[in-house]
Amino acid sequence: MNKKYQVFVSSTYKDLKEERLAVTQQLLKMGFIPVGMEQFPASNMSQMEYIKMMLDSCDYYLLILAGKYGTVDTDGIGFTEKEYDYAIANNIPVMSILVKDIGKLENAKCEDTDVGRALLNNFRKKVSAGKMVDFYTDIGSLTSAVGAAVYSCVQNFPAKGWIRGESTDGATSIKAEIEKYMQEHTATKSDIDTLFKENSDVFNCGEFDCANASMPQKESSEKDMVSMAGAVTLVEEMAKRMPRITFGKEEPKELKDGEIYLQYE
Repeated sequence: MNKKYQVFVSSTYKDLKEERLAVTQQLLKMGFIPVGMEQFPASNMSQMEYIKMMLDSCDYYLLILAGKYGTVDTDGIGFTEKEYDYAIANNIPVMSILVKDIGKLENAKCEDTDVGRALLNNFRKKVSAGKMVDFYTDIGSLTSAVGAAVYSCVQNFPAKGWIRGESTDGATSIKAEIEKYMQEHTATKSDIDTLFKENSDVFNCGEFDCANASMPQKESSEKDMVSMAGAVTLVEEMAKRMPRITFGKEEPKELKDGEIYLQYE
């Protein structure tokens, strides 16, 4: 089936506007659904709560790390690093692409404090530690690296993805599954006859009220025992009372006793 995979694009924003736009266009050309802060609406949720919700709906996580560490949350950790940590913790396949030489970036695109530079340096070390990363020098090499990384990630880590609802007949599939279940779990008359061809002549009724069910009783005062004929009748009556399941797009005109109707769009 033609799946669409959703990719969360994570990076600092102001210094990488052009890079993010180029990456978004590259993902769209490849048939992916890019998700990033550009699409975030005003919300009553906190920024991190909304980010986590969006990440949970994505198949892959793409990190672009350049010369800025980015906005820091109240706990002193940057939002970009938190996004990365959340993806790792929740087993979302991660692709990391780092700028090759921070020293060649414009001053405006680099951290201007010792604290910021230290945070960025530690983050780069975390991302690179024991993991495969790629590097870029300009927008052209960045989009090429993104294309290669995404393709490789899909091949090595297949995800659920998204499929258009009209491309599958959901109602037919559900109906087939229910019919299969009913066939496997419903006893036929021949099954019942075969079951009671044994030589035993009594059947323990357990919690059933055999007296009220008007079933043939063995000549005994015991209310929890029935004859084999009574047991056959009991099973047949239980089979008759199993619900009949039907499907349709329109509202049902009339439902019979014990009938279940599933309506689909």
